[in-house]
Amino acid sequence: MYRLFKSTFFATTILSLLFCFSLNHSLLLAQTISVGSLQDEQLQLNLLLQDSLNVGAINRPSNIDFYDNIIDGGPSESKWWQRSLQVSEYEIYPYITVGANPFSLQNSINTRLPFGENNGAAWYGRGYTLEFTGGIYLKSEYISVNIQPHIIYQQNEDFLTPRFVPRDSDGNILYGAEGIGFRYDVPFRFGPDSFTTIDTGHSSISLHYSKVEVGISTEPLWWGPMKRYPLMMSNNSAGMTHVFAGSRKPVKLPWIGSLQAKWIGGYPEESDYYEGLEAGRTRFVNMLNVTYSPSLFPNLTVGAIRASYIYQNGGFSASQIIDFFNIFESSNTANLQGRDAQDQLASAYVHILFPEARAEIFAEFVREDFSFNTRDFLDEPGHNSGYAFGFQKISDAPYVDFVKTHLEFTNLTTSQLEQVRPQTYFYTHSGIRQGHTNNGQIMGAAIGPGSNSQYLALDAYKDNYKAGFFVQRLVNNDNFHFERGSRSLAPPREFGDYFRHRVDLTFGLNFLYGPGPFYINGRLAWTKAYNYGRFDYGDFAGVTIQNYERNDRSNVHLQIGITYVL
Repeated sequence: MYRLFKSTFFATTILSLLFCFSLNHSLLLAQTISVGSLQDEQLQLNLLLQDSLNVGAINRPSNIDFYDNIIDGGPSESKWWQRSLQVSEYEIYPYITVGANPFSLQNSINTRLPFGENNGAAWYGRGYTLEFTGGIYLKSEYISVNIQPHIIYQQNEDFLTPRFVPRDSDGNILYGAEGIGFRYDVPFRFGPDSFTTIDTGHSSISLHYSKVEVGISTEPLWWGPMKRYPLMMSNNSAGMTHVFAGSRKPVKLPWIGSLQAKWIGGYPEESDYYEGLEAGRTRFVNMLNVTYSPSLFPNLTVGAIRASYIYQNGGFSASQIIDFFNIFESSNTANLQGRDAQDQLASAYVHILFPEARAEIFAEFVREDFSFNTRDFLDEPGHNSGYAFGFQKISDAPYVDFVKTHLEFTNLTTSQLEQVRPQTYFYTHSGIRQGHTNNGQIMGAAIGPGSNSQYLALDAYKDNYKAGFFVQRLVNNDNFHFERGSRSLAPPREFGDYFRHRVDLTFGLNFLYGPGPFYINGRLAWTKAYNYGRFDYGDFAGVTIQNYERNDRSNVHLQIGITYVL
């Protein structure tokens, strides 16, 4: 699978804007910090360590000038998280500067099952995965260009096929999602063979003046305060080709507070293995993220995100953007039943920073569709909804500089409203069939529809080192369990299938050693996949919680990587 440039328009725009550099005169730092990069990790950590407002890190990727304001240590700084990883820059033409982004090489192995998330265009199937990221940037006063592709080789070895994956009339496997099939575009496996992906990755072109910017990008976005599973936008998939407009940094309004906003209009792509209804149709999505911090409570940030998907007919028209902002348009009965032609998602979030305690709490609430009216919202605000909340804290500890604790809960399992009102799987829609996906991966929370997660991590930091431990319980698509493996139809049985939930329990270690200019990272995780494959769903004959067959599998995930800063 080769996606060196996702559209001819994107490549043409790069060449056109490079020509425009000769019109500019002074330098302004404007390239971005890639989501998930080592610099991004530094920034997130220091925002917790310092008495800093967190507005800029809720709308990622962050700008390099925001990074420089937080990371002020020189290259000889003894603590790796305080050391600026800015590379050497060269003036190649009057008022035009070029620099190199950090180069990163990641090697991952899964022994028996796929395992991996929040890794951009990569898909960590069974076997070996090799990734490379790196590139260059150019900048002038009003224009910045970032070229940072993501190149991945995926061995994609065969593994035990779950029971509820789509098959054709001859019994041949189709590569739809387990239990959900082609109700959205997330293959359980990306074909039968190894493959290579060449993705534009964290590449962008921006025109900027003061605190405002517009541009075109293929960067993965991370919106909202969640640290592991943001519900609307994450780097779990490759970044989609999109245009954007918004603020480069918070805009301070006298007596009111700080405001930041970003709008994007994009084209998510379909995977090569989607065979559902409406395959091949062009999706267009509008998304808007707005954050606000009041003057009276500057450490409080509240925000909202809205997304709207449509199928394009006859190409792009301005009305597709104008209609997105028509929030007063009345709903109809089709919208009430979730059968409208437009897929709408919205979330609200809150983040509170406690600088003296070096702690933060955060939460996000999201809905897959809108209410019929205000009364409907007040009656059933939880319809087709999900939520996440968590906290992080820095604590002093012996023998190390400090320890960071991270606890996060995520729930995308729909509620008991299903008994009186239809609800759909999250990130899916009856009209926009590919759902909230790009190139076969979810753009929101990696756990997927119907799932929930509980995650705890402890990381110790000292000088050039980081070492940590994490544990996670992930319930995989419990909605499908309730639908298919649940109640027995033979009275007088009083219980359903309460002992075959599909649960992954993961224990892991991670480390980083960064003397500079090389930074070595690693991760080792062991997962026990309880009731893998859902092979015995619905089988109650003589079966109890004491004697049912344990169809469990285990997997070991090993990752070693290195980042080099020129």
